[in-house]
Amino acid sequence: MRMLKLLLISVFIFFLLLTGVGLLFPAHVQTSRAIDLPGYQRVYLLELMEQPAFRVCWSDSTQQSGESVTKTDSSLIWRYADGTVVSWIFHGVDGRIALQGHVSARFNWMPWQRFRSLLMEPRYGPWLEKRLARFKVCVDGI
Repeated sequence: MRMLKLLLISVFIFFLLLTGVGLLFPAHVQTSRAIDLPGYQRVYLLELMEQPAFRVCWSDSTQQSGESVTKTDSSLIWRYADGTVVSWIFHGVDGRIALQGHVSARFNWMPWQRFRSLLMEPRYGPWLEKRLARFKVCVDGI
């Protein structure tokens, strides 16, 4: 009985310790990358991004399930059911445009969710770089 009591107390203290450390990690994480697209017009690029044939060229299959898409005059925003937001934002004036890929995620208080915030930059940084490079290749190819 003493061993069971010791085990339960140890598990409870470990959970409190893990939760306390997890609460030190941020609840909102953002990752972004950008590329320059000189010589293009924003309206033309947004129209290209909306075309299904062109979207296949620069996106991947992870953007096809459970999202809602919002379009503004300078961005396309995908919102996922898990709270992750992926934005493609055009900055600058026509002829000197930069495209920024931006991923934003919110996490709850539970420790295993907060520890995921450590993996956001290594996971989404290279992913954004690949998508932006593929976008530039596709635009240059047209």
